[in-house]
Amino acid sequence: MDPLLVIKAVAALSVIGLAAAAMLTAASRKFSVEVDPKVERVLSVLPGANCGACGNPSCFAAAEALVEGTIPVTACTAGGQAVADGVADALGVEKCAVASIVSLRHCGGGRAASRSFEYSGVLECNSVARLAGGDLTCPAGCFGYGDCARACPFGAITMDSRDLPVIDLDRCTGCEVCVRECPRGAAGLLAMVPEDAAIAVRCNSHDKPRARKDYCSMCCIACKKCEKACPADAIHVVDLLAVVDFDKCTECGMCVDVCPQECIDLTGRQAIAPARSLDGRGPKADGFAPLVAGPSAGDEQT
Repeated sequence: MDPLLVIKAVAALSVIGLAAAAMLTAASRKFSVEVDPKVERVLSVLPGANCGACGNPSCFAAAEALVEGTIPVTACTAGGQAVADGVADALGVEKCAVASIVSLRHCGGGRAASRSFEYSGVLECNSVARLAGGDLTCPAGCFGYGDCARACPFGAITMDSRDLPVIDLDRCTGCEVCVRECPRGAAGLLAMVPEDAAIAVRCNSHDKPRARKDYCSMCCIACKKCEKACPADAIHVVDLLAVVDFDKCTECGMCVDVCPQECIDLTGRQAIAPARSLDGRGPKADGFAPLVAGPSAGDEQT
């Protein structure tokens, strides 16, 4: 091989590389976009998850909106109080308290709920929901194919042996991605509640109780035992479904204790155990004891 030919080739490639580098440098300077230093400071505080919970497509867009003042300093629900405080410091404005929220599943069916047909398509909730409304007989329950778990940017949701999503409240940031991803999220299957919400009603159907029991053994039957037992008037049967008023709830656990269907669970970040140990366990959860004495689920109401 001719050494001179090799040297010429290397020199030619070097010249081409230097020319390309010079052109790219010139282009980057000419077409560079100046970024407001405030935007960069705010962006450094944001979690960088790009979850969209604040209504913006990315954390950079959120930083721009925060600097412009079109969204409040508490807009980043995923970051919570720490990020809100950091944003306030970066912008030099007054700090605001953040009401922390978490996701809550209103369904306890899973494998206890019947299917109206055998589905063999793409194993996604949004896919099955487009096929005759879904394979689940219950019109409001969880399909169990895990779209919410795959969508959660914080790894806070896992599917359990019942084919139901269990939410790890230590990881949940309240970003609402799971609610938006769930085809029945808008109908209340997944809902955002205060982080200290202590009670979860694991049913979302408003069908008549007899019809409900035909397709799910874990459903609410609208018996109103929870309503009668609650000393704080915090739970009522509305449209044939138990609904909790978290502002009134005192976390006494009486509703959990008296529910004959065991479809009311303990929950919340201050609960006696992690979510996986409480989800679907009702009054059988280890360490559970109602704080107010009263009849149990098996006792007759007088």
